[in-house]
Amino acid sequence: MRCRDPTRFLQVVLVVLVAEVPSAWAAPPCTGVDRSLTTQQKAVLAPEIANQLQVTAEVLQSFRSNGWGIFYVGTHDADDTYLFYSGDPLRNRSIALWSGAARNDEEQIIEAWTLKNAPGIPLKLAVCFARHVAKER
Repeated sequence: MRCRDPTRFLQVVLVVLVAEVPSAWAAPPCTGVDRSLTTQQKAVLAPEIANQLQVTAEVLQSFRSNGWGIFYVGTHDADDTYLFYSGDPLRNRSIALWSGAARNDEEQIIEAWTLKNAPGIPLKLAVCFARHVAKER
């Protein structure tokens, strides 16, 4: 079979190749999510979160975007926990809590859980959280 239009053939090949670019070349899911957390911020947040949970708490990590925050908290009483906040945790109670382990293949399930249980959470933050829990933790 001969190709009648080599230019068109090359265009189709390029489109297919571009569509199949490995996701590893795409921006990481947490790009644009603020993961910084100073010792001072941890010290300010810990007593409020401990009060909300009614246990001793240590803030270990955070993920923040567009006014939302997910804080990874160690309680020393149970599994470490992710708390989801729409707004400042010093003025708002958590709206969702996630704890436990996840398998590498559960990223999409965790993302769906996050979107369902933290209504209004920015998609970027939900995707970042799901990737972190399923693949990076």
